[in-house]
Amino acid sequence: MPGMDSERLSQREKQPGHDQSYRESEVRFITVARAALDRDQYVVTYQPRELRDLFGRPGLGIQPEASIVSKATNRRFFVEVKKQGDRGNAEERACKHHTVQFYRTLHDRFGYDYHPYVTVFCEALAVNPRYTDKFIHFFEPDQYLLWVDYDQQILTDFLRARCTAWLDD
Repeated sequence: MPGMDSERLSQREKQPGHDQSYRESEVRFITVARAALDRDQYVVTYQPRELRDLFGRPGLGIQPEASIVSKATNRRFFVEVKKQGDRGNAEERACKHHTVQFYRTLHDRFGYDYHPYVTVFCEALAVNPRYTDKFIHFFEPDQYLLWVDYDQQILTDFLRARCTAWLDD
């Protein structure tokens, strides 16, 4: 099957980037996270910019969906929210944040005794065995969450557990 040239690509009705439905998952995450975590203890930031220079210069880095920072310890972790239907490669793209070298890169930046980056999987990524059966082989425990049906309690329990384990004294 020949590849798509630019003319054929431009004629597609649905262009890459047109699907913005992921924003709903991000907003749901931020809403639940802010409600779940005590504002006197934690700051939940939507699209933090502090990793935008992670790979050596401004703009050559990443921008996760959220960061959660303890006001008492100033320790933090970052959250990537991934959603898709039964087709796509979002789970493969999430793997880049869970490689041995990425662990080292964030350790060099922050010096934490934990990897301060988690991935929250939504919709089909949270329930379809095509994805979920692989996750235990790709991700360390507590580095990801299957946010089934956007259940607020599932996310609340996960975030509070990460805060207790990583951010609190």
